[in-house]
Amino acid sequence: MAEDRRGPGRTRGPRGRRGSRRSGEDRGAVFVEFAAMVPFMMLALALVWQVLLLGVTAMYASHGAAEAARQAAVTPDDLERIDEEARKRVRAPWDAEDVLSTEIVERDGGRYARVSLDMPVFLPGTSGPWQITGEAKVVTEVTPRGLPDPGEADR
Repeated sequence: MAEDRRGPGRTRGPRGRRGSRRSGEDRGAVFVEFAAMVPFMMLALALVWQVLLLGVTAMYASHGAAEAARQAAVTPDDLERIDEEARKRVRAPWDAEDVLSTEIVERDGGRYARVSLDMPVFLPGTSGPWQITGEAKVVTEVTPRGLPDPGEADR
């Protein structure tokens, strides 16, 4: 065997490396470690995807509530029209009848449009047990039927 340049007594292995029995034992370790990490990488990717779906669902709930509040300010008695306008701001499959619900609630002396969306689990269109809710205050332009007119109280 050829003597190493670093000094006498050091020899190189058959392929030019320093002779060591352990160098051959490490072959394939990177492949095995990568294969062991794949499930964890897939889990991390699935969690990131679920968080993205959460954000998109919350965004649609907020947009739908804002549109419902705008429509409720103009036509406070037409709940079908309010629901229709809220659905226009939400993309499929979040706008399905069994996924999106719209209601007008009264709280703290004000009226609010509330849009609730079922939270998808891993794929849009598959509903989970959670709901994401968006609310927007209705700034009344027309007094709803059945409520006293604010101008009549001053008389």
